[in-house]
Amino acid sequence: MAMVSIVVPIYNVEKYLRECVDSIVDQTYRNLQIILVDDGSPDNCGVICDEYAKRDDRVVVLHCENGGLSIARNRGYEVCKGEYVLFVDSDDYLENNAIEVLVSNMQKDNIQMLFYDALSFDDTNDNVSDDEINKYIRKYDYSTVCRGSDLFLDLLKNDEYRSPVQYCLFEKAFLDDNKLTFHKGILHEDEEFTFLSLLYAKQVKHIQAILYHHRFRSDSIMGAKTSKKNTDGYYEILKFLIEKRDEFLTDSDVSAAYKVGVARLVEILFGRARVSVDGKSNHTKIQIKDIKSTLRRLNYFDSAEVKMAALDKKHRKASIKKLKIRAYSVVVPILRFLKLK
Repeated sequence: MAMVSIVVPIYNVEKYLRECVDSIVDQTYRNLQIILVDDGSPDNCGVICDEYAKRDDRVVVLHCENGGLSIARNRGYEVCKGEYVLFVDSDDYLENNAIEVLVSNMQKDNIQMLFYDALSFDDTNDNVSDDEINKYIRKYDYSTVCRGSDLFLDLLKNDEYRSPVQYCLFEKAFLDDNKLTFHKGILHEDEEFTFLSLLYAKQVKHIQAILYHHRFRSDSIMGAKTSKKNTDGYYEILKFLIEKRDEFLTDSDVSAAYKVGVARLVEILFGRARVSVDGKSNHTKIQIKDIKSTLRRLNYFDSAEVKMAALDKKHRKASIKKLKIRAYSVVVPILRFLKLK
C-alpha cells in the first residue's frame, strides 16, 4: 500500500484545526504521513498539533518561525516520505474516503497529477453566492489521461481552470524530478506552482468527485480583497515565468499552453493594477511603470519596435471576463513584444 504524505500548513486557525486534522486522521486509507507545520502560530495551534502527535504515530509536527504559506509548505514537503503528496489548508477538511479514491485513480492510470473537485461552504453568514460555493466543481469531463498542457487549455477554454494546489494529488517523484517548490514571499504562489506542474506533467486527469470542503473566509488569503501585495504576487510570478520562456517555447508540446498561461497572467495583473487599492490613488501608475521598466530591463522588448501603446490606458480598459484562448487587445501586443507570438 503506497504511502501518502499530507502537508498541512497552520497559522492562527485554532477554531478550525481539529476538524481539519480529524478528517485526515480518520481517513479510510490508513497508510499516511500527516505533516502538521506550525508556522509560528500565535494561538494554541502548536499545542493542538502536539496532542495529535502523541496520539497517532503517523503525525509529524514541525514548529517553525512564521515564514508564510510557501515556506511552511516547502518545509513540510522536505520531510515527505510518501509516494504521493497532498496539500491541505488547515481550515478545510476532507471527505472520509478522499485519499482512498485518489490513490486508486493515481495507480490505475499511472498519474502524475490528479485533479478533483471541492465544495465551498460559509459558516459566517456572509451570504456567499452560489457561484462562489460551486467554484471548484467542474461540469465538463476531463477523465481522459493527457498531457498537463492539454488539460490546462481544455480547462481554460471551459472557464474551469482553478490553480489552488489543495485540489490535486501529486506524485512525489514527479515533483522531485522537476524541482518544483513554492515561490517564497508572495501571495498567489499556487498560480505559479500549478501552472508549472501542468507544463511539466505528461500524465494527468481530473475526476468528478467532491472530496474536499473549502471553508470560505473573508479574512483568508483566498477571500481577501485586492491589495498591493496581491497585485505584486502576480507581478513576481509573471516575471518568473517570462524568464523561463526559452525552456517552454522550444517544446512544441507545451509552447501553446505557455503562451496562453502568460497571457492569462498579464490580464489578471492589469485587471488588478487598474484598481485603486490600499487607499493609494497612484498605485496603478506605479504598478504599470514598474511593469514597463522590468520588461525593458530584462530585454523583452525589441528596442527597434517598442510601442508602448500596448500598455496604454485604452488597452488596460479592456474588460476581460473570460479567456477562451483567443486574442484580446491587451494580450496580443504584449505577447508580440515578448516574442511569444
